[in-house]
Order: sequence, then structure tokens, then C-alpha cells
Amino acid sequence: MMSRKIVILILIFLNITFLHAQVKFENPQINAESKVLFTVNHKLGGTVSYKTLFMADATQSESTRILTCFPEKMELLSNGSVLQVRNRYGTARYSVADSTLSWIKREDSIPADAKAMLPQAVSPDGKWACFVKKTDAASGELYLKNMSTLEEFLLNDKCDFDYDEVPAKWAGDGSVFVYEKAGNLYFGDPKAIYQKVQMGEEFRKIGEGTINCVQWANGKYLIYINRDLVYKISAKELYTRGLYSPVVGIGIVIGRLPIGFDSHKDKFWVSPQVNQIVTVSANSVISSYKINGTASSYFTSVYSKPFKDISASAVDYDVFFCSDGSQILWVNLIGLLDGKRNSSVYRLSSELKELIRVENATRPLLSPDGRKIVFASQKFAFVYDLGTWLELGRISGEKVYSYAWSGSNLLYIGGESTVREWKAENNRFSKDGKMLFLSSANTAFWKPNAENIVCAQSATNKATFYDYDPFKNVWQTSADDSRTSFEFMKKAEVSVYAVQNARYRVYTGLTDNKLYENALYIRNFSGNGTSYAVYPETVKPSDERKKLALIFDAIDSADGLTHILAVLANYDIKATFFLNGEFIRRYPQECKQIIESGHDCASMYFSVTDLTEKGFIIDENFIRRGLARNEDEFYAATGRELSLLWHAPFYKANNEIKKAGELSGYKYIEAGRLSLDSYTLEKAADGKKWYLSARDLVKLYVDSAEPDMIIPVTVGLSDGTRRDFLYEKLSLLIGDFLDFGYEFKLVRDLK
Repeated sequence: MMSRKIVILILIFLNITFLHAQVKFENPQINAESKVLFTVNHKLGGTVSYKTLFMADATQSESTRILTCFPEKMELLSNGSVLQVRNRYGTARYSVADSTLSWIKREDSIPADAKAMLPQAVSPDGKWACFVKKTDAASGELYLKNMSTLEEFLLNDKCDFDYDEVPAKWAGDGSVFVYEKAGNLYFGDPKAIYQKVQMGEEFRKIGEGTINCVQWANGKYLIYINRDLVYKISAKELYTRGLYSPVVGIGIVIGRLPIGFDSHKDKFWVSPQVNQIVTVSANSVISSYKINGTASSYFTSVYSKPFKDISASAVDYDVFFCSDGSQILWVNLIGLLDGKRNSSVYRLSSELKELIRVENATRPLLSPDGRKIVFASQKFAFVYDLGTWLELGRISGEKVYSYAWSGSNLLYIGGESTVREWKAENNRFSKDGKMLFLSSANTAFWKPNAENIVCAQSATNKATFYDYDPFKNVWQTSADDSRTSFEFMKKAEVSVYAVQNARYRVYTGLTDNKLYENALYIRNFSGNGTSYAVYPETVKPSDERKKLALIFDAIDSADGLTHILAVLANYDIKATFFLNGEFIRRYPQECKQIIESGHDCASMYFSVTDLTEKGFIIDENFIRRGLARNEDEFYAATGRELSLLWHAPFYKANNEIKKAGELSGYKYIEAGRLSLDSYTLEKAADGKKWYLSARDLVKLYVDSAEPDMIIPVTVGLSDGTRRDFLYEKLSLLIGDFLDFGYEFKLVRDLK
């Protein structure tokens, strides 16, 4: 007979698996004044998981209040006097002057679906923001918003939608911005737009290109690249050059790049003094140049080499300029042999010298004066001096999700437990920051014989207690003896909190809504003793969350693999990779990288062959031997076994081929007769009509979505050309399906 301990472990495992994508109400309590305290625990795939503390009124005379505010995104507004925090419940603002937190926009219900947080391009002075409102799967409308009045002004009624960036960039003083529209770049003056005196777009055109073609240098100059020519445009001259561009031209040409700039695949950075420029071409070749200022000459090359790390592959890059003429190169990596996320920091001059390697780091953020950067790793936030690369301070205790500079000596750090203010004195940051408010709630309870709320946050076996200030909607470190608070908390846990007063009882119970694990109920003892759900929508009957699977076909190219793995990791999604024998033989380290990143690996036969072509004698033995050979080669490369799933190359298989695979122990995965993103321009020119852009493919899949759908994505192509690839829009594809309430599963877990 199975032991009780094993049974319990199995039940725990099943419970965790079943509840992976649920919303759960926890720890309800009620005080003598009929105020109800409870937490909501979100564990939704593709988004950050955290517990939010709420207070409701059992008499229903007051609306529900959110007591903690998780910093999924943070921005500084009104010249640093307001800290804006955005999360799945809405938008809150913390006033630095009076230490109060208030919600300016919030959800009335408890959101059941995972939603990706949308980016905003906020002006450096915090008075304005550009953002995109989604109109369909791949498109949206670009708006300018006044962050004080919340008025919105339409800039572009048809632009590409993206979950990662906004097609707009601000000058350093926030007086002007550049935005992309219909393949062209324009500048805008927010004050003129607000006062409705902005000139027509035909007088504000900079030139052709995408938003990647421009960068601001020191807030004074706009650097614009058109193919290989590099222009310098003074912010003060934008209107003049816009009005008289046929006569005076776009700007001053300050040199040429030796290779044309592809704004869809390349990136560039320019120094504040406009005397250096760094480019990264095709996410591979790093080039550093001196700007000579001569219109007809090429820039002087200081360094130009493909980036190579024998232990990892590069995801993306950041570049920061130092006063001594060198640059700091930040490279985000995925390990080839262990699949771990790391970042390497290099000093770039005439050579590349590694300074440090950071495990699982957040993206670095440069201070306003350009001399410091902040980043986070594990449960630490770090500040480094850019020029010397010396540590100026670190703050520990919790995982960090967001941060914002206020000047160059003050930081706001958004962690998993608290949001803190972190100051520097004499150019050194303190060991501890000032706690502003709580991000989430581990344990909260009513104080004995009082209306006050206490929240306990524990770290390294030590609990810190906080008292709630209902007038300012923030928390302060408790003045009570921590031992007394801790003992009361333990007693409260034993008694499963105070769930009943003289009039009401609060409890969690079952619900017919399968998007929620449970619901929160209040029972009224008076009258007929009725019960009601605090949130009625949580008890309305609903089907389970719709599921779908992503599968990735690696035929003979690894071009998009690093990007794919990075996006999947960002959304915490696991997928199945179908590997062809040609891919395994060419990229054995990448095969290990896939499986060590936690993904399933399945078979796409041992060769790149259309098994249905005439001339092949396909029998059971042929299929068995091909599948077996793929297994052996994968095991030799990784020391692991392939999953017993397969599909033929190009999804071309008949019933005889599928039956032969079945007799070999394999299940055939059908994702349609076509892998649409493998169609090339050459095939389109040959009369085949299936060529679609990456954005059109995203829209096609989203518009035709259905439960248990399988979406195939090609990792890379060695033959033929495309303008873009579906894997380049993977974040958009995933975000769209999350917005529509889908949950991503491994293909073997679908019906």
C-alpha cells in the first residue's frame, strides 16, 4: 500500500499542476466593524505572479479597496514629483510631497485572464507620454497623452502594435518627440498639439524610415540614419528644416557608414557629444566608429567584429558611452549548455574586455547625467559608476521588477514585497532604502481589539511588520514590538483568522466559473441568512480557459533560436521543438540549449526530405530507421531522449507514413498541411500565393483561433528569403493570445 507521505506528495503535485493558471482568494478575515480583509493570488501563465491585499465592506456600503500595489511597470511624472505604478488592476500614483498613494484608474473586478503590460514612452519631464491603443491583433492607434489632464491626442490612426516598444522617442528635455507613421518619421511638439496650433505633418517630416533610424544625443541633437548617410539635426532647427527642407535639406550630413543600415534588423547608439557611434548589425556584428564630421567621408572604424561567446548565444545589446571615449557594452545571453540567462558587461574601445558576468539580470537603466547605471540580479539591485565600473551601492532582500531614476542620486526600486526610495550621499548609495508602500502581501491580519491592519513580510526567516495608513493608502514599519506581532500572527494562523463577527461570516467556496479556483462569499446572519459573492463575476458559470500550443520547427537553420528562447522565457511558456536530423548535426550545442531551457524536443525525421515525393520507396522499415537515427543523434548531442512525438518535414505525410511512425511508438502531430512562415519570396514569385508577412501571419492565427489550436513557427531558413519571420513577432503572437484568454500548453497536453 502506498504510504501516506507519498499520497500527500502526489496530491500536492496534482494540485499545483491543476492550479497553474488559476486565480485564488485566500485568508479571508472580518473585524467587528464588518470590514473584510483578503488576498488574491494570481498564478497566470505569461505574467508575474503575486498576492494582492484587498479590503471589502460586508455591508456593501463602501467599495472594495486595494491595499497593496505591485510595480509591474513604473514611470516618473511631473518632474519627478509623482511615481506612477501600473499593474493588472490599473494605474496608481504616489505623491512624493505628501506620501500618498491613489488609484487613478482601476479594474472593478478581479481580472481572470493574463494581460501583458503595454509599454509607454514617457517624456523625461514626465508631463507627456506616447502609447499605442490596440485595434486588432497586429495594429493600433498612436496617441499622445497629457499625464496631468489625461487628455489624449491621436497621432497615427494606423500603426504597428507591439508589446515591447512604442514607435516614438523623446528629446532629453521633453520639448519635442519623433514618431513613426506609414514608413516615414515626423517630429511633434506636445505643447503645440495640446494648444491645437501644431503645423501640418507635411511640414514636420524628417524623412523615410522606422523609429530605429533615429536617436537623440544629449537632448539637443537628433541623429538620423538613411541607408548609409548619417544626419545631425539640431532640435531648435526642426521647424525651420521642416518648412524649408526642399531648400536646406534634412540636416547636416556628418558621415557615412561603410555598410547600409537596416532599420528592421540593426540598431545604433550615439554619444552625447556626437563624436562616436556604435552599431549592431543583424544582432551579431558590433562596430564602433569615430565621427569625423566630414559629409563625404566614411566614419573611422575603431572596432568591428562579430560578437562571439563560446558558452552562450546573444539575445540583445545595450551600449553606454563613457567620458574617456570607451563604451560599456551590455550583452544579454542564453547559455548553450545550461540554458541559463546571463548578462556580460564589456568595455569596448579598440578591443572587447569583459568586466563582469551577471546571472539573470534585468535590463540596465542609465541615470539622467549619463554617469551611472542600475540593474538587478537575483534579490539585489546594483548601481555602478559607468566610467570606472565600480559598484556604488547595492540593496538586497527581494526580487526587483522595475526601477526609475529621479535625478542622478535617487532611485525608486519596485520589488516583489515593497517599493522603496533609494538615495545616494557623497556619490554612494545606502545599504537600505526607505519603504514607500507594499507591493504584495504574504500575511495580513487585523490587530487585536482594533481596526488597524498589520502585514507581515518575511525574508530569511525574519518577519518585518507594517501598519496600514488608511488616509494615505500606504504602509509604515510597525512601532509595536515585533515579537508580540509575530506571536499574534501565529495564533491567528492557528485559528484560521477571524472569519465571523456578530452579523457576518466570510469564507471561500466553490464556483462554477472555471477561470477562478474559488470565490469569496459573505454570509449575512440577519433575515433569511443569505450569502453573496463579493465579486459576482467570479461565480458566473464559465468554461475552462482555452488552450493552445506553440511548436517550433528547426529544419537546418538556428537563426531565430536565441530570440525564440528569450521570448518564451520572458513569458514563462514551455513549447515543443521538432528537430530535423540536419539541425541536430549542424547545431548540437543549440539542441542542448533548447532542452536545458526546459522545452520538449521531438522528431522531424533524420533528413530534410519530402517523404511524399515520387521516387522514394517509403515503407515501415524506412520510417522506423529514420526516426531511430534521429533519436541516436539527439542522444549523442544532448545525453537526453527525444519525446515520442513527430511530424514529417514540411508536414508532408500520408496515412502510410503516419501509420509507420505509430508502429514505432510515435504520435504524429498535425499542424495543418502548410507551415506558412516557411514560404519565401522565391516561392511567391513562382506563382504560389501563400506568402504572408509576419504581422499578417499573427493576425491570421489570432483571427482563426480555436481551442486546442497548434501554431507552427519555423526557427530559421537556410534556403530562400523573407522580408521578416514569424519568430520576430513571437512576443506579439503570445501577447495577443493571452489578451484573448488563452493558456499555452505543451502540445502533448492538448486534447
